[in-house]
Amino acid sequence: QWLGHVGQDAALGSVVAFLDICPTSSSASSNSGPAAKRRKVDEPTQVRLRHILLKHRECKSTVDKVRGKQVTRTRGEAERVLRGVLEECVGDNGRKIFTQRCRELSECQSCLKAGELAGDLSWVKRGGSKLGEAFENIAFSLQVNQFSDLVDSDQ
Repeated sequence: QWLGHVGQDAALGSVVAFLDICPTSSSASSNSGPAAKRRKVDEPTQVRLRHILLKHRECKSTVDKVRGKQVTRTRGEAERVLRGVLEECVGDNGRKIFTQRCRELSECQSCLKAGELAGDLSWVKRGGSKLGEAFENIAFSLQVNQFSDLVDSDQ
């Protein structure tokens, strides 16, 4: 369910998944003997997510819980703001812009987390979150450090 294909009570957000992957190097493996075999996994069982939540006046909850005020923007205005943020973030390899925009704009309390954890939803397991199936499907389809397109969520 992509933007424009979900009911009126959805919010807009952008997702980026961060997975912990341990790099292997030839020098490390030669010093410690043969590397242990790892089970092959087609899809991760959990992903680490960061997001920016921007509500609009058609959402279930139209209160910005971070700033304690009513949200009055239209769905189109929310989409324009998030599209601009997404364009800025795609070219920023250091992820500084994402963190900065998350603190400035996000209406999720996760934007208040310290350092580079702004917008962090922590580890999410498939079927084990409150984010909705569409949100999870997109999150689990991303590569490490890849941004998704805008996503409608149930939040």
